[in-house]
Amino acid sequence: MNKRIFSLSCFILALLIVVISVLSAMALFTLSSIQSDIERTFGKPHPSIDYAQSLWFQLVLYANKEKLTTPLNSHAQSQSFVIAPNEPASTIFARLAQEGLITDPEALQVLMQYLGYDTQIQTGEHLLSPAMSPYQIAKALIDPANLLIHFDLLAGWRTEEVSTALVISGLNFSTQEFLEAAAQPLSVYLPQRGTSSIIGLEGFLMPASYRILKNASPEDLLRLFTQNFDAQVPEEIDQKFQQQGLSFYEGIILASMVQRESILEEEMPLIASVFLNRLRAQMKLDSDATVQYALGFNEAQNTWWTNPLSTADFAIDSAYNTYLYNGLPPTPICNPSLAAILAVANAPPSDYLYFRAACDGSGRHIFATSYSEHLNNACP
Repeated sequence: MNKRIFSLSCFILALLIVVISVLSAMALFTLSSIQSDIERTFGKPHPSIDYAQSLWFQLVLYANKEKLTTPLNSHAQSQSFVIAPNEPASTIFARLAQEGLITDPEALQVLMQYLGYDTQIQTGEHLLSPAMSPYQIAKALIDPANLLIHFDLLAGWRTEEVSTALVISGLNFSTQEFLEAAAQPLSVYLPQRGTSSIIGLEGFLMPASYRILKNASPEDLLRLFTQNFDAQVPEEIDQKFQQQGLSFYEGIILASMVQRESILEEEMPLIASVFLNRLRAQMKLDSDATVQYALGFNEAQNTWWTNPLSTADFAIDSAYNTYLYNGLPPTPICNPSLAAILAVANAPPSDYLYFRAACDGSGRHIFATSYSEHLNNACP
């Protein structure tokens, strides 16, 4: 009897060992499958994480895999998300949830820690969206290229100045690459405004404050600037220019001259009136700004706008020199503001043919109807 009991006990023990071994093998197989699945989806754990911690993170990620790889709203718009210097990671994740970009800050924090992203978060303004999955948001938070750069395109800048300022701002292209892209026909970017005969985008890069992704290409930016021009400049401007005796392109050319000749916005319409009167009278426009454009970059002064101009400068043989050649220059000489464009379109009637800077340093101009009056307005 005792032998039978002993044999039965041995059999049960052996059976338990087999069952435990099978269950252990199944558990190990399942665990291995989970690890492989997580590494295929999110990548390998950061080298600084030990095995036990890595295993725990992978189990949490497996339980939240669908949540971490699915956008909240695939049709949502992008939005700004600013990360302050030294802001704790936990605070960042909580704010992401508060601003409707994710639903589970704890799951995202585990993912960031698993990948080592929690110590690589980039300070600054990011462009994020609920249309991004939390995993995509995690990658965006550590990518310097996803940061937004604030860029002011100033009225009166020529395209070379725009290019230099963009590169200095930290964008990932050269000035030459931008200038080559900007040499395309206007119709490439504004088919509704330009024709293939208008070559180059000088005059159509709308001055404004922009928020730009650091990884934006020259083409992205030119599209942004020209689309803003199209949005700001009303379509009826063509008719207004025609009433002044100008084509659309001629109106922008004259606006660029008004921009460079003006300091005070309130004087722009009257300065435009002077140039229009001179065009109608077939007088040379005598614009210093066109001579400056013709001269190009002044190495000694480190500027595109030589000042003061010498007698030799005024003699430069260029189609842009309106002291030598009648009519408007061939192209705009800078990128004018909306105010300068509207000043040309709505220039008031006047008898003025001349203007010069006032002697008080105010930036104002004194206007004259005759050359003798103009000479009398000279500073003592």
